[in-house]
Amino acid sequence: MFKRSRKRLVDGYVTQLIVVALVSLWFYFSALTIWWQVTIVTGLVSLFILLFAWWNDHRQRSLRRKQLLELSPAEFEERVAQLLRDLGWQRVQVRGGSGDRGVDITAERNGQLYLIQCKRYTKPVRPNYVRDLVGALHIQRANQAILVTTSGFTRQCYLEAKNQPVQLWDGRKLLRYIDIAEHRGAVRLPVWQQWPFLIGTTLLGVSLMLAGVAILMGPATQSVVTTQISDQPNQGVLFDVNRTATAETIPATPTVMRQDVQPTRPVPTVRPTDLPALATVFNGGNVRLAPNLRGTVIDQIHAGEAVTLLGRSPDGEWLRMINLRQTEGWVHRSLLTIDPVVEAQLPIVEP
Repeated sequence: MFKRSRKRLVDGYVTQLIVVALVSLWFYFSALTIWWQVTIVTGLVSLFILLFAWWNDHRQRSLRRKQLLELSPAEFEERVAQLLRDLGWQRVQVRGGSGDRGVDITAERNGQLYLIQCKRYTKPVRPNYVRDLVGALHIQRANQAILVTTSGFTRQCYLEAKNQPVQLWDGRKLLRYIDIAEHRGAVRLPVWQQWPFLIGTTLLGVSLMLAGVAILMGPATQSVVTTQISDQPNQGVLFDVNRTATAETIPATPTVMRQDVQPTRPVPTVRPTDLPALATVFNGGNVRLAPNLRGTVIDQIHAGEAVTLLGRSPDGEWLRMINLRQTEGWVHRSLLTIDPVVEAQLPIVEP
């Protein structure tokens, strides 16, 4: 019971990880340019076709090999004999049984006598069977010998048959001859020459070319943000999310003023520091444009509100602040509750 619950828990974690990975890949894919999107889709389709071609060929071969392994030794010998007949061999005879001296089938081809031994094995064939066939060749005065198996051969087998008139048909070669016989002489192309594999490789080549085009087209992502950061009207910093910040000169925009309008003296604006000084409104009152009772009322503050302090007047009676409504102005010192240390550190602001 505990093992089953633990397995369900692990399966749940794996499912969650797969979902998170797919969602992350989707967001990343949606941020790519169209060239990269086409490249990735083409590459995935080509890989899918290649995998399908390989899987289909492997499945067919595995199915044929399984059918051969389900035969009995005598049935396997008959199947090999029928294969030789389908391939055009003459005088094919099955000689299996006791006293066959390692020869299961005899056949003729192009005027030569062949001795065939069949081994329906799942493990590699040992070299002693090669030596038995070589001895049978001399006894029966045959020209060639073939050792057929559904599995493979050891390295020593190939060394034994290297300088002898003995052919070794492993499982792959046997299945290939079966394909040739079933297609009536038309050779079944290997997997890398079949149309799914050719289409897959073509699409893979196209995806690689598209990748090259996408690299030449520029950044992979679509979002490029440019922001001007400067206090000067003609200086700025261009910031690109895909590149490092570079300073450039931005042409100043000319200001055209009417001749009959006299420019007013701008009110100095003090921006809050990185660590703003805060105060609490003790008693509600007016926010004025100038640090005196004659200053124009531009807003009000209410008890309990928090304000950001920007500075103080030269006499210390008025404080410059920004309230919650982002209104910047002067309020009297008596309206706020402020730490004396913070107040002493406020800069003096000329009205």
